Amino acid sequence: MVLPLAAGDTADAAVLSDQPQSRSSAIFLGGLALAALLTAAATIALLIGEGLTGEANTAISAMLIASIVVCAACAGILAHRLVRVARAWRSAATGARLHVRFVTLFSLAALAPAIVVAAFLGLTFSQGVERWFSQRVESTIENAADVGRAYVDLASGDMGAEIEVMAQDLNLARRGLTEDSARYLAFLQAQAEGRGFESAHVISRDGAVLASAVEQGGAGEYRRPSEQGFAAADAGEVNVAFDAEHNRLLGLYRLTAYTNAYLLVARPIEPRLMQRLLAFDEAVSDYRQSQRQRRALRGLFTMAYISTALIVLLAAGWVGLTSATRIAEPIGRLVGAARRVASGDLKARVAVGEERDEIDALAAAFNRMTAQLDAQRRDLVTAQEDAETRRSFIEAVLGGVSAGVLGLDRDGRITAINSSAAQLLGMDHAHLVNRRLIDVAPEFAELLNQPSPAGETPPQRVDLVREGGTVNLSVRMSPEAEGGLVLTFDDMTKLISAQRQEAWKDVARRIAHEIKNPLTPIQLSAERLRRKYASEITSDQDTFLKCTDTILRQVSDIGRMVDEFSSFARMPTPKMSFADMSEIARGVVFGQRLAFADMRVEVEGVDKPIGLVVDERLISQALLNLIKNAAESVQARRARDGEPKEGFVLLRLRDLEYGVQFEVIDNGLGFPEKDRHRLIEPYVTTRSKGAGLGLAIVARIVEDHGGLIELDDAPGPGPGAIVRFVLPKRAEDSIDQPEEHGAGAS
Repeated sequence: MVLPLAAGDTADAAVLSDQPQSRSSAIFLGGLALAALLTAAATIALLIGEGLTGEANTAISAMLIASIVVCAACAGILAHRLVRVARAWRSAATGARLHVRFVTLFSLAALAPAIVVAAFLGLTFSQGVERWFSQRVESTIENAADVGRAYVDLASGDMGAEIEVMAQDLNLARRGLTEDSARYLAFLQAQAEGRGFESAHVISRDGAVLASAVEQGGAGEYRRPSEQGFAAADAGEVNVAFDAEHNRLLGLYRLTAYTNAYLLVARPIEPRLMQRLLAFDEAVSDYRQSQRQRRALRGLFTMAYISTALIVLLAAGWVGLTSATRIAEPIGRLVGAARRVASGDLKARVAVGEERDEIDALAAAFNRMTAQLDAQRRDLVTAQEDAETRRSFIEAVLGGVSAGVLGLDRDGRITAINSSAAQLLGMDHAHLVNRRLIDVAPEFAELLNQPSPAGETPPQRVDLVREGGTVNLSVRMSPEAEGGLVLTFDDMTKLISAQRQEAWKDVARRIAHEIKNPLTPIQLSAERLRRKYASEITSDQDTFLKCTDTILRQVSDIGRMVDEFSSFARMPTPKMSFADMSEIARGVVFGQRLAFADMRVEVEGVDKPIGLVVDERLISQALLNLIKNAAESVQARRARDGEPKEGFVLLRLRDLEYGVQFEVIDNGLGFPEKDRHRLIEPYVTTRSKGAGLGLAIVARIVEDHGGLIELDDAPGPGPGAIVRFVLPKRAEDSIDQPEEHGAGAS
């Protein structure tokens, strides 16, 4: 089976292939065959002595010259192919070097013997020719020729005398030829038998037989004499010639008594004697002709040798080139196909010839290999596509869940991770894969150092410290094949914070109940002691007054703390109504300006009404708490640093498409980096005084209105903080607002 080559499969081998050279190959082989036939014909003619005559010499020369010209044309075709091979070799085409080696080896294999044979034949031919034409050989041949001539002359003389006598008798009986033909034929028969002729014919000039007498059992076949014989007879001579085919002598003589008649007789000769005579005559003729054509023969033999050598050399070169092509082209195709396979093209195939040799077996094995590789790659691609589909599905599922999921190998390196896990770890997905988890998050080290679980572990808590605070994770571990692990974790920070707030609410209710009851009697008792006994105590009255003042002041502080507890524990359900946020902001800022006259308290973004459905009292309380906290932070910074720099607090409103944004900015102490997010939890504060419920109450109010609160650093250089939250707009916010509101920035 022959497989078709793919396009571009054998770019190198195609340079050397016979496919585009089929026409030139046919011309070359045809020309070489023609040259071989011409050379063979000329050589055979030389060997059988045809070159001894001038006409044959010219024909042989023409054949040899034509053969050499054809060889030159074939050499041009071969040279063209060799030039292509040389170009391919210079361009480092596959198989070109092997072509050059094969052609060189075959050419040398043909050229070396040709040179040796040329030298040998030159010597032997020269010496042989000189020996052929030596004096001894010439004398022997001349003696043999003399013997042959003597016998021929003797036989011809005897036969000539007999013919002349018989002709005279026939001249006398000429009238019987026309008047009594039967008697004439009997007379002719008697004349032939009496003189030992096997046949006698009376013929006309044009060769027509007038009378014939043939000996019984003799050859007797009539053959018209040649024109030379008739000419000799017309000249009055007896023309005697050899009939080698029938081993006889033919004699022709003109019958003068007849108007147009000749006597043709035949005398048999012993066949062996006839053959010797002919051989003698031919040998002498050839020898003399060869002696005359010695130089011409040498030239013809030289041309025959040159033509033969050219044919052998061209055939050797062509065989070498063809053999190299048959070997190098399949190898080149294999190399080209191997390069295509190396570049990833597994569709590469090579042609398998019909010879069924080792190269074809190699090509067939290569095709089977590439077919198997192609099938395996298709299977792998299919499996990869299936795996990719499953992976995409799993990623889509994992990407849609809030829990973080990541896979670890036996070395603790991250092999897979979903977006939630990357977000919780605070890094990009691409920077996490193939990194060790304990390098990314050292907080997991204690968990990963535990013995590998046999099954899914119960939830374990890991506190992940990140910029801006601590993230509380609930982590589960499950074993995976080959020693890996699958970790799933949820961000429990908000849940823990909510649980903590609920716990604090319960604590606050209990504290408010348990503490508030005795506070009033304590306060009343201290006031009564002061009123009743202050005038009666004469010794160390100042100490008594200081003690009662301390009791009253501490009772007042505890009372305020209990009120805060009560406020946090019993946050009222918001009573939503339409309100102007600009008006609320101006009112809160106006009150805080009076409370903190030593700093600038400003408001922005209230130059036009901003309507929103809210609980006006709770929003006012939230803004009041934020401005109060900001002002106290400014005072604390100024007290700490002793700076005379003026403090400021700014409340900024922004009417957005989706809601109203509130920002409270100050240049106070700012927020700490660590656990900043926990400042909105109850009883978490960075100040030495305070219960830590201000931001917690604000966060609760904002959450009840559907918003989120953010804590960040103030923009610009220097310390400071910004608290930002957005209250979303609802459908009812689009109702008509009151026509007149206070305007202007305060």
